[in-house]
Amino acid sequence: MSFCLVKSKQEEFLRKIKSRDIDINKLVEMTSAERREEFIKVLGFDEDTAKEVNALFESKLLLKYQKTGIKNWIQKVGGLKEDVKRDLLSRVDRMEKVLSQADEKMFLNDLAEKRLGIGVSEEEAKQIFDLSQTVEEKKALIKDDSPIRSKERLDYGTAYVQFQDYVKELKLDAEKMTIMDYIKKPQEILYDIGGATKSFLSTLDNSFFGRQGIKMLYTNPDIWAKDFLKSWGDIGKELKGKDAMIPIKADIFSRPNALNNKYQLTGVDVGITSEEAFPSSLPEKIPLLGRVFKGAQSAFNGAALRLRADLADRYIKQAEELGIDTLNKEQAQGIGNIVNSMTGRGSIGKAEPLGKEINSLIFSIKFLKSNIDTLTLHLFDPKATSFTKKKAATNLLKIIGAIAGILTTSELLNPGSVEKDPRNTNFGRLKVGDRYIDISGGMTSLITLASRLVPTKHNGQWGLWQQSATGKFTNLTAGKYGQTTALDVFENFWEGKLSPMAGLVRDLWKGENYNREKVNIKNSIQGLTTPISAQQFQQFMKDRETTPKIILYMILESLGLGVSYKQ
Repeated sequence: MSFCLVKSKQEEFLRKIKSRDIDINKLVEMTSAERREEFIKVLGFDEDTAKEVNALFESKLLLKYQKTGIKNWIQKVGGLKEDVKRDLLSRVDRMEKVLSQADEKMFLNDLAEKRLGIGVSEEEAKQIFDLSQTVEEKKALIKDDSPIRSKERLDYGTAYVQFQDYVKELKLDAEKMTIMDYIKKPQEILYDIGGATKSFLSTLDNSFFGRQGIKMLYTNPDIWAKDFLKSWGDIGKELKGKDAMIPIKADIFSRPNALNNKYQLTGVDVGITSEEAFPSSLPEKIPLLGRVFKGAQSAFNGAALRLRADLADRYIKQAEELGIDTLNKEQAQGIGNIVNSMTGRGSIGKAEPLGKEINSLIFSIKFLKSNIDTLTLHLFDPKATSFTKKKAATNLLKIIGAIAGILTTSELLNPGSVEKDPRNTNFGRLKVGDRYIDISGGMTSLITLASRLVPTKHNGQWGLWQQSATGKFTNLTAGKYGQTTALDVFENFWEGKLSPMAGLVRDLWKGENYNREKVNIKNSIQGLTTPISAQQFQQFMKDRETTPKIILYMILESLGLGVSYKQ
């Protein structure tokens, strides 16, 4: 919220300066605490007002022309403008005024707290200043024609990532919950445990490319293939104890579209800390297994960031070739939304402020929304433009064409292997052995759901029809005792999307888990801490699959191509 000094206080303040009751030169030489005391004593300010006025004064202390800075400070006492949406580096550019040019060790506490929103020590402020200076020095060395991933760009990108990481750690330390905090906000315990369990279940694979990123395989296969190969190198680095995310981010943040703020204007999600499948880094701390977890996390997060940046670069270039101004926010945001959706991160709009709560209930709500956006051609996207609507239509045609081609080939080679009825459980899936593989990243399940919840005809009779995996049709509105209803279908869909913790509550209410086992402490803990790929392996073993089939199914599962349970 902007600070504004009431008019009477402004007038009194100016009179004190003119009468020299307030000596500007002495104020410059004072510490933050001394200046606050001076404002309280001479002007009768309360502690909060003195702190706000002092923060504004300090923000003008170190301007190149100090007298001009002081004048600007006096003129702005009536209203301090803050752009909360400004990126972190811009805020720190302003925060450079925290340190005196005459004596960098002089720490101006009020301004640091005002700009970063957290209290920092003198040593931490000095470190922030030094890192930000290094970032600016490295940035100045980048030439306009410098190619992507050139040494000067990567040097800047690395410095920028190190700066970001340092500030992020300060903020995380400041936000750490104490026992008393958890007592006051017990829901935070559930959020933290829920985040950890979701991260546990998401590890031990390289699943992004076959699930969240599969739309890119069908629409931009060159980008998909390039980044898929790089992801294995990311896993290798983490297993060796190297941080794979620093070079990934250094590359992205040093690209031309990062430096010219086009990524920021589009809203493409390349600056997020982690994807929704990995909300917690707690598993990293497990001895030995921590590196395996970190490898899967970096492969997942790195894939998302690379694919987004690469697709954003492509779409921005194509838009500009059509004469579209990508520095126009209205045009840019549509590009960001379609890029995010194509890489598994749809926008939940006005529900964004409740993202933490929703994420604790639903496993991957943004991934689900990305599939809905893709199938509906971004019809419900308020930021969609003529350019992005055409892209959405082209993308959907490519996706349908690619999946249809794969399934047609399968049917030719193995007649009867493809289920063509969208009301069937296995619609749009590829049959491998006696199991079905989801090659759509979950999109066909949405089509099946919609097909069951709208009136269709079967054997000349209209109704809401469902077809099981074995081919049996059920009229969901027949009203027969004990039969599945349309409401059951709708509820079952959402039950399958629940987060691990919410899923445990579901199982307790039902009295059994998805494996038809009675819920107990042992299988509950296993369900919350065993990676999904490991759970699938255990299921294959229970089904007495042959070793070659288990190997094949595990490869497909680890790449994100969901393998169905045996019917």
